[in-house]
Amino acid sequence: MRKILPLLLILPVLAGCSTMRSLNPFGGGSGGAQGYDLQELVTSAPVFGELVRAASVCGVPVSLSAQDRAARIEGAALIAIRAQGGESAWNQYLQSVQPPAVDPRRRGQDRAAWCGTKRLDVERADSFLAGAEGQRLAERADNARRALAR
Repeated sequence: MRKILPLLLILPVLAGCSTMRSLNPFGGGSGGAQGYDLQELVTSAPVFGELVRAASVCGVPVSLSAQDRAARIEGAALIAIRAQGGESAWNQYLQSVQPPAVDPRRRGQDRAAWCGTKRLDVERADSFLAGAEGQRLAERADNARRALAR
């Protein structure tokens, strides 16, 4: 529940972001690499952000291309979140993707258990982000970041 609550608090902010849609110069919708959909980014960012952080804490290797793409997606989403909800929404987001605090008295048992539940998800995220779909999502995030910076 501790991890879900911050996300629930920013959902109204994220819903507001979905009204800002594609700036695709070729026309059409936001599904291609040229356009973007902020709802897609703010939905994807916490998933990838949490998993890349989990990989770091748990010692699971993640390719550099996957790390780069996750950072680009998360960066664009953070700009949108801050624009819509201010500093408080920004902070809530960052808090929501942090690994859980571990109890030093448990000598790593709680971290090991948490890492065990994240390992497969980290590997799947790495495969997705390192692939063509991850590249397209990162390109849409770059487009969103540029548009939001105007």
